[in-house]
Amino acid sequence: MSVLDIIFLILGLFFLTALLYLFFLAIVSVLPERRRSNWLNPAIKFALVVPAHNESLVIKRSLDSLRQVDYPEHLYEVLVIADNCEDNTAEVVRNADITCWERTDYERRGKGHVLKWAFERLIKEGGHDAYAVIDADTIVDRNFLKAVNQRISEGAKAVQGYYDVLHPERSPMGSLSYLGFVLSRNLRYKGRTRLGWTTNLLGNGMCFTKEVIERFGWCATSIVEDIEYEMFLLMNGIKVVFAPEARIYAEIPDTFSKSKVQRGRWDTGKFEVRNKYLPKLIREGIRKKDFSYFDAAMELLIPPFSLFVIMVFTGFLLFLILDFHGLNMNFNIWTFVIVALSVYVVGGLLIAQPPLRLYLSLIYAPYFLLWRLWVVLGGIWHRNHRVWVKTERK
Repeated sequence: MSVLDIIFLILGLFFLTALLYLFFLAIVSVLPERRRSNWLNPAIKFALVVPAHNESLVIKRSLDSLRQVDYPEHLYEVLVIADNCEDNTAEVVRNADITCWERTDYERRGKGHVLKWAFERLIKEGGHDAYAVIDADTIVDRNFLKAVNQRISEGAKAVQGYYDVLHPERSPMGSLSYLGFVLSRNLRYKGRTRLGWTTNLLGNGMCFTKEVIERFGWCATSIVEDIEYEMFLLMNGIKVVFAPEARIYAEIPDTFSKSKVQRGRWDTGKFEVRNKYLPKLIREGIRKKDFSYFDAAMELLIPPFSLFVIMVFTGFLLFLILDFHGLNMNFNIWTFVIVALSVYVVGGLLIAQPPLRLYLSLIYAPYFLLWRLWVVLGGIWHRNHRVWVKTERK
């Protein structure tokens, strides 16, 4: 066996292992579970925290949806944090008869710092049993609080709702993002929660009990504060529960150029969280003999799904060009990987049953995949460049 044979064998087995892991979560996610048709009586008093930076054009729609949730009015309060706003966001909020706290701190910017500031003040004032975080451009489903109330009443300390795309049909970017969302939410996240593992925090539609916030506050202030806080909670024995019945809907950038900064921030930030938490997760998993820590480590190791698809097909193409010797073991492994990946995508979409018109956006998939690769490589280069500059200055 040549060196190339060994390299492509290792790569093929790596991708095969990752896909088997994804298939395992997907199979668990589609197993029958107990129906939640009858909601428990509302018992949890919520503070709905809405961070807002220059959101005067969209926040009223979000506040209207929060007013219309099917939950007793005396058991929830909406609180907007107008953070470093240069428009009339605070005025719009107060005109809607909603409590608004204004924060001005140009040195400590970002959602993580806003939540840290807000939770510290909320804990001092007291009066709430749980805190939900809702973005200012979000439409909240009427049953959102009932669903979260149910999960907390069943013992959850941290809950993540189903973060969906609002009007995905309006653009190819929206449609492709929606299709990617349904694969992760319906397959990976559901599977993890059914296994009793932690699931991803998504920054929007997440909720924490008073016990969690009183004990830990909000300590995640990186550019991916949600992933960072998820890993922090897991290291402290608290697992995030995914509640697909608690739905929220938000706009996403509708063009590739607008989405570039957001995607680049997510990708770069995930690298930083990975470097900080990966060794800790592995050590804790070994110490506690708890596979959920290894699952969280896998989530940090496996690249974004679109990049994973690029890596698989690029690897297969290079194998055919550089190392194809007929129908041998390597060819069989790589063929199985390609077939399994295709089945995973098609099967996941069939399970989710997205509107048929969204499938038309798949003609843009090759461009989207190449664009995602470009964003990731650009993010890595800029991150390494910043590290190099800091090192040179020392």
